[in-house]
Amino acid sequence: MFLHFFGGFGRRLHRLECLMATATEQLNELSTKVDDLIADVRAALEVINNDDDLSADAQAALDGLNAKIDAFDTEVGDADGSDTPVEPEPTEPQN
Repeated sequence: MFLHFFGGFGRRLHRLECLMATATEQLNELSTKVDDLIADVRAALEVINNDDDLSADAQAALDGLNAKIDAFDTEVGDADGSDTPVEPEPTEPQN
């Protein structure tokens, strides 16, 4: 009975390790996507910053960047609550 208990524990531990490895892979994939997004934003900003007059190319880059930012913001939503204004806590009257 004692060995049976630990045998089951070992299988559960192995399954947990596999799940954690999968989660790590997913987090690494997400990190790569964020890195790609940051690179796209920087490239678009470089086009805009290197153009004294906002040319058609710069305007297109700016419009594309704004569309990407809006789409990403919509996809993520307000996960951290930063889009919702913080209401000040009521203060007690001081005597």
